[in-house]
Amino acid sequence: MTSWRGLGGRFRALPRVRRRAAAASAVWAVVVVGYAAGFLAVAGGGQGRGTLFLDAMFFLMTLTVPLVLVWLAAWLAEALEDQRALVAALAEAAVPLAAALEAARQRADAPAGLTAEAVQRAVQSAMAGLKPPDLGRPMDRLIIGQSRIEAALQRLAAEPRPALAPGLAEPPAPPPVAAALPRATEREPAPAEPVEPEGLAWPDLVRALDFPRDAEDRDGFRALKTALRHPALAQLLQAAEDVLTLLSQQGVYVDELAMDPVDPAVWRRFIAGARGPEVAAVAGIRDPQAIETARRLTATDSIFRDSALFFQRRFDAVLAEFARDAKDPALIELVGTRSGRAFMLLARLNRTLD
Repeated sequence: MTSWRGLGGRFRALPRVRRRAAAASAVWAVVVVGYAAGFLAVAGGGQGRGTLFLDAMFFLMTLTVPLVLVWLAAWLAEALEDQRALVAALAEAAVPLAAALEAARQRADAPAGLTAEAVQRAVQSAMAGLKPPDLGRPMDRLIIGQSRIEAALQRLAAEPRPALAPGLAEPPAPPPVAAALPRATEREPAPAEPVEPEGLAWPDLVRALDFPRDAEDRDGFRALKTALRHPALAQLLQAAEDVLTLLSQQGVYVDELAMDPVDPAVWRRFIAGARGPEVAAVAGIRDPQAIETARRLTATDSIFRDSALFFQRRFDAVLAEFARDAKDPALIELVGTRSGRAFMLLARLNRTLD
């Protein structure tokens, strides 16, 4: 009985933040340990040792990670309380001092002559009854708390970054080669390469430009992996992914946009280098909301503007390289992909096609 009373007294003697953190930790530990004991007792008979070991490690992580976060929050709260106490103590000490200085100033301004000794005596008499605040303990706790926070942040920063699941893209960043792009009025010469890249059939090229539809689209991932081995296609696909990601963040999904019927003859003239009204049909996306969103991003977001410019140039070059001699059905299939639709939308903003 005495030991429990002693523990209760020690618990009540703890600061309020630590009492709350200890209570939350105890509740969490009881819940997790109870659930783990019940789970392992029920599942232990039908599982192997390896599975039980993994379950135990999972429950251990479930127990420890929230406890670490709870106590980190408690340390932050204690540091904040110490800072507030320090500020309050400084403010309390400043009030009498300000009053004494004001009184000394009024006496100095009075007609009666005052000496420096009289002012000093007045200040000392005002400060005589003032008890200096104890600032050592709050400052020590503040320094300790800051050191603990810094150590915790360093440990979190040193942890390895988890790998992204397939199909998930990194946050968009400006293409590193965008700064080295030639001027928009120049066109890259079309290299004399075969219609199909080496090792990549035309259907796989179309699948790669359309990107995998979901995590189960194995053919799409296979085609994408094969296409990324070709430098020209890899640059185009990276630029297309940046543009599609930035557009999707604004609620624009190109595969949901209606497009005009594709005229292969117009696209062949565009691939051959024609520009102006005769190839205006290349800009086959006319959705007003999508066009306005792309125009606003182009005007306000330098990352999107650079990515869009680089994507258009790479798509133009890939068309000249692989689609110059493509038959009508193949050309229609290529420009109907997600990459082709994104090009149509961006071409609507290009005045050379008006």
